[in-house]
Amino acid sequence: MERKWWQDAIIYQIYIRSFNDSNNDGIGDFNGVVEKLEYLKDLGVNAVWISPHYESPMDDNGYDISDFYKVSEDYGTMEDVKNFIDKAHALDIKVIFDLVLNHTSDENPWFLAAKDPNHKDHKKYHDYYIWQKPKFDKDGNRKMPTNWRSWFGGPVWEFNEATNEYYLHIFSKKMPDLNWRNQDMKDDLKKATNFWIDLGADGFRVDASNHLEKDWDFPEGHPGYEYFSSLPKHHDYLEEFGTEVFGPRDVMTMGEAGGATKEEALKYCGFDSKEFDMLIHFGHCWQDCDDKNELTPGKWAKGSINVSNIKESFYKWFEMLKNQGWNLIYWHNHDQPRVISHYGDDSKLHNQSGKMLCQSLYLMPGTPIVYQGEEIGMTNVDYEKLNDFRDVEVFTEYDNFMSFGATHDVAMQALRDRARDNARSPYQWDSSQNAGFSNNTPWINVNRNYNEINLEQQLEDPNSIYTCYKKIFGLRKEFKISDGTIKFLNIDDNKTFIYINKTPTAEILSISNFTNSRVTVNLDIKIDGFELLLTNYEEKELSTGIKLLPYESLVYIKK
Repeated sequence: MERKWWQDAIIYQIYIRSFNDSNNDGIGDFNGVVEKLEYLKDLGVNAVWISPHYESPMDDNGYDISDFYKVSEDYGTMEDVKNFIDKAHALDIKVIFDLVLNHTSDENPWFLAAKDPNHKDHKKYHDYYIWQKPKFDKDGNRKMPTNWRSWFGGPVWEFNEATNEYYLHIFSKKMPDLNWRNQDMKDDLKKATNFWIDLGADGFRVDASNHLEKDWDFPEGHPGYEYFSSLPKHHDYLEEFGTEVFGPRDVMTMGEAGGATKEEALKYCGFDSKEFDMLIHFGHCWQDCDDKNELTPGKWAKGSINVSNIKESFYKWFEMLKNQGWNLIYWHNHDQPRVISHYGDDSKLHNQSGKMLCQSLYLMPGTPIVYQGEEIGMTNVDYEKLNDFRDVEVFTEYDNFMSFGATHDVAMQALRDRARDNARSPYQWDSSQNAGFSNNTPWINVNRNYNEINLEQQLEDPNSIYTCYKKIFGLRKEFKISDGTIKFLNIDDNKTFIYINKTPTAEILSISNFTNSRVTVNLDIKIDGFELLLTNYEEKELSTGIKLLPYESLVYIKK
């Protein structure tokens, strides 16, 4: 396979709403990103992934698109977008946009016509979405077509009086799902995507890519995820889109999908695939859930970290794609809590665990994605009140928790631990007003710890988390880390994260303690020739029975 630019990329995800506010309206924008491009270049980043920037009522912060051809006024103008692309390209930074293909906003003109039988284009656009007639019980009371539950909690069906039908929405009720069996709809999405490629986009992250097909028999099922997730036909849609849009334009694509088998993984992103170049999977993301918690179940139930499962997830993907596809590695994005609060220590051992998380992951093969603020160890936010949150998912789930019998305090703690808003607080640039993000009140609260955790403080500190990330990014390029072959050691051990990455120029041995306790590691390998490269404590000679401090991470190299 011909070498592609994205195989050597270090991708930085920008949640534009919270990155940098250039006009002091409390909301991040494209000009704010432009102001920080030099910083990203210096960090070692050569590609940026921008969260949805399209015109939107912002029910789900831009994932509810009302016009695929316009930029949200919150973020600037089309000229601002063009300027951002030009400035990024001038610094050899590629631009990746978010692409939402599963749904639109209910304020999109397509849906406005679809739900209104008197609209002149009603017939055309009605079939762009998924509709079902109501059912009725024995007493004549109207019932939903199925008992499926949405990913945001609550039912997937919303009633439309004008047509006497329910429309399907597997996320928010303001995000109706598109009907991918309609060719005109698909063609309209292709045209919109080509518009942004023509403007200069180098790639796309494709949102909710495994949900495009639904079971049109609409069987009962609770929650029913198997009827609208990863059905075989969605691969046909993705291949059609890839063949007609992505492939001919040679743009990079990352699909978002979880739970893939080896066969599916190769369909998604094997070297011979026509769907995507890489896949964002989630096997490592929620390995600290308490499956016995009934008050705040699922991902909301925080428990002990299963380090073995984290390793097994990465190992699985490396094995599935070995010599047949390209891996993508990341800790978290805009949909998960901050990784240092999730899998590390965001208090006493903040610095050590932040660097441990960096060193343990980003010396693996593949293409890394770093989420904004991760490089300075930004933490979860201690939201005091329910109305401090902004995420639509939070409010639905809070109601669910209360119906399960949780108290307000229990529900709030679950939200503080796991809510997506933890990753969406404003970037902490410095210790000035609002962490240097804006001179006006931000759209969501700044984390109160910004005086202790901010970029300005870490820039000149040789022992900072930022400095660790910058070093790692340099090492990735120097030793061709992306092209290595990985071997996990002690994979069944639930305390440590150890592997050897054999690159074209060196062997990298990464040893990390994922606990806040001291542990002893027994290494069944030949250690001759390995020299210390990185540590988050003090220098330590490599031995077969090496003793690790809490969250200690050691990296050795053999050239």
